[in-house]
Amino acid sequence: MDNVAFIKDVAAADFGAAVIERSRTVPVVVDFWAAWCGPCRVLGPVIEREIAALGGKVELAKVDTDASPELATAYAIQGIPAVKAFRDGAVVSEFVGARPAAFVRDWLAALSPPDEVLALEAAERAARAGDRASAEPALRKLLDELLPARPELDRRLRPRALAALARLLVDAQDVAAAEPVLGALEEGGEDADLARALRLRLRLLSDAARAGGVEGARAALARDAADREARWTLGAALAVAGQHEAALEQFLELAASSRKPRGQDARDAMLALFEALGPEHALTQEYRRRLQIVT
Repeated sequence: MDNVAFIKDVAAADFGAAVIERSRTVPVVVDFWAAWCGPCRVLGPVIEREIAALGGKVELAKVDTDASPELATAYAIQGIPAVKAFRDGAVVSEFVGARPAAFVRDWLAALSPPDEVLALEAAERAARAGDRASAEPALRKLLDELLPARPELDRRLRPRALAALARLLVDAQDVAAAEPVLGALEEGGEDADLARALRLRLRLLSDAARAGGVEGARAALARDAADREARWTLGAALAVAGQHEAALEQFLELAASSRKPRGQDARDAMLALFEALGPEHALTQEYRRRLQIVT
């Protein structure tokens, strides 16, 4: 076997790290084989050559069933060569027996995402990290150049790329840049819930600006604590300033009377903030529960 970094011999002791955990990052193909197996000697060089041609998009783990019989038992190997593909820690595809190169190549192609998918995943990670300098050019290149050149991918990936870019620009509070991207997302009719949440966050930005920020909004509410419009504006200003808990408190008070002015708006604003914070955030979990109680 060629000494290639993404092709390795694996035994029971390192199977968990080399296959199960590694497959959460990149697809890992496991070739269960044995030295005495004639078809294994036929398939081995073929699968190694095709894996090598992918340049690391898919990795190969070679498991000698004589040396690691417990793995053969764990994965119910009845005949060899047996080939199983792992992604995210689980078997997602498999075949048994020697197969020609064309079959192996097509089988691997289904496991190896296209470069455009890998580029989108990297851009999404950068966007989630708030790295606009890396994420925005990558997403715009996908939308303007790479995806239009691949119509079959464009139909599937464009809504996802638009959503990532729209969220990134709204997070950056760049209203001028966000508007056309959000409009394209809305026009496509994809991810309607996200589009509504982002549109509402843009409204919060404009309402906060008109109020003069948190201080201006506080002053307006201090003049009349029963002014629901002033309370809405304070919630908007606090949300824009990143004071999410204080903003949720203001919106929760309004949402408790959903039939009064700004009541439904406040509920929608809370849902938009939940989307921005993420479902696992402590504030999302606490205020989602409290919102259910009052409404």
